[in-house]
Amino acid sequence: MAIDPINTRTIAIDELPSAPFNTTDYIAHGIGADLKKGTIEEFSTFLSTYLGVIGGVGFRAVTVPDGGTLPATTQEEFILVGPGTFTNVGGGADITTTEELNALVSNGTYWFIGVEIPINVELAGITQFIRSGFTNTTPSEDAVFNALAFKMDTSALNVFTVTDKVTLIDNEQTITLPAGHKPLSVHLEYAPQFKVTSNNAARVDTWTQSGDVITLNYPTVAGSYIYIVSQ
Repeated sequence: MAIDPINTRTIAIDELPSAPFNTTDYIAHGIGADLKKGTIEEFSTFLSTYLGVIGGVGFRAVTVPDGGTLPATTQEEFILVGPGTFTNVGGGADITTTEELNALVSNGTYWFIGVEIPINVELAGITQFIRSGFTNTTPSEDAVFNALAFKMDTSALNVFTVTDKVTLIDNEQTITLPAGHKPLSVHLEYAPQFKVTSNNAARVDTWTQSGDVITLNYPTVAGSYIYIVSQ
């Protein structure tokens, strides 16, 4: 049927009334010089089929253990596997993965490695320390360690040293500090000991220092422990 341009009025698309899409709505498409119609549902079915054929790579939910055989494949798809060696299909070479998470991709006949993704997990528990030289995290612990050291007053680094617990033999009362150190506190079996002064000369739980040697005035016995914080 011919269209009479005198009796036909054209409108812009923004002049049309609004309405929600429906799967039975028609959309126009041209086949050669001919204008045809089709529904939205028909177009959606065609489009999904077309994408699946030309290269839509979909995930396949399948579990393959280390040492297992990969599933037969007839389309482009991918699966996720852990570290291990897997027997391929369709004439493809066997695959060995080393990372914790690996994506294997199919070309429709056999599988190959698409990407290996390292996953660093502290399986032994959560550390309560920032480790120097440890770089396998983001941000690396080493970077945080260095940043804290940079902000710290370097004159105070390693100022305080706690001596190892020392077991004294019977009646042994002396302990030698590292050269140049001065004691800040002395404890005997968790009890504080006091440096001898004119005000506490009568106390028995005291200590004196001569050079690098600390002498405890309180009698010690086998198995006693001395804790010294020195500078």
